[in-house]
Parts: sequence; C-alpha cells; structure tokens
Amino acid sequence: MLDPELLSGLEEAVEAAPENRALHFHLIALLLNGGLADRALGHAQWLLLHEPDNREALMFAAHAAEALEDEERADRYRRVADALALLDS
Repeated sequence: MLDPELLSGLEEAVEAAPENRALHFHLIALLLNGGLADRALGHAQWLLLHEPDNREALMFAAHAAEALEDEERADRYRRVADALALLDS
C-alpha cells in the first residue's frame, strides 16, 4: 500500500522541479508498484511530450500500459524504445 504522505510529497517535488527526470522516474515507479498504472502512464506521457526520445520513459509507459491491459499500446512504446536503442548502438 502506498503511503499517501510519501506520494503527495513526491508529487509536490515533481511539480516544483519538472525538469528533474529522476524524480519523475521515482514517482512513476512508485505509482506502478502501488497499482496506480493509470497515473504512472500519465506521468510517463508527460515526460514523453517533453522528451519523445527518452527510452526510460518509453519503457515506463510500456509497463504502465501493460498493467492497464493495453498490450497494443505497450507494444508500440516498446517498439519505439527498441528502435531508439538501435540508433544508439
């Protein structure tokens, strides 16, 4: 079960420092582990609006979509992440 104070504090920290990717990723992981995949997906999508080539955000989005039983969306996020990985190698 998620600690509401921890979640609230982390969300406030993300709002105060939207450029801090580590905070976003920590929040997304916390939401996913707490069963709040819809909110995790929203945060991952926000990151992708600002950094569409962020592979970590793409993988978080894929995990969240999978948790929401949206396999088609999860597969699209993974394909983009995989394509970006090929470009980097």
